Amino acid sequence: MPILETTRLLLRPVTSADLDGFAAMNGDPDVMRYIGEGKPQTREQTHLRIYTILEHWEQHGFGLFTIVDKVTRAYIGFCGLQYLDNTSEIEIGYRLAQQFWGTGLATEAAKASLRQGFDEFGLNRIVAVVQPGNLASQRVVEKIGLRYVKDARFYKTDVKYYAITREEYQSL
Repeated sequence: MPILETTRLLLRPVTSADLDGFAAMNGDPDVMRYIGEGKPQTREQTHLRIYTILEHWEQHGFGLFTIVDKVTRAYIGFCGLQYLDNTSEIEIGYRLAQQFWGTGLATEAAKASLRQGFDEFGLNRIVAVVQPGNLASQRVVEKIGLRYVKDARFYKTDVKYYAITREEYQSL
């Protein structure tokens, strides 16, 4: 699996060694407020999520990365591309531990994932879905160039649906 590098971050393959950081992040009610049904996840649920991330990589050759600090190697969260809930569309997704919010790291990681999708994988379109109340996440997708398209329903919740095409990305 590839590794993406930004100014401050390494986006590397997810491993079982990420369980402690991932479980702490998923167990935080503030982090999970706008994810799915808005409830924290157990360590067991997080372990299963790691398995599904690895399975996605194996089946499709792309997926979500673990985000770590380039210098300290501290666990920050995850970011990458995956298939959107029950569709053939590719979505960009990310989640950061609360102590890293407001630092620009989500935008930095998301830009790297977007670049990989268009430049390395040759995708023609990438989408994102964000719950309406998650204003910070809406700002991230807008900063990286996605535009609001419609209200929709994915992952058993109402969301705002954003998209960017390859041509739009190349003109940024």
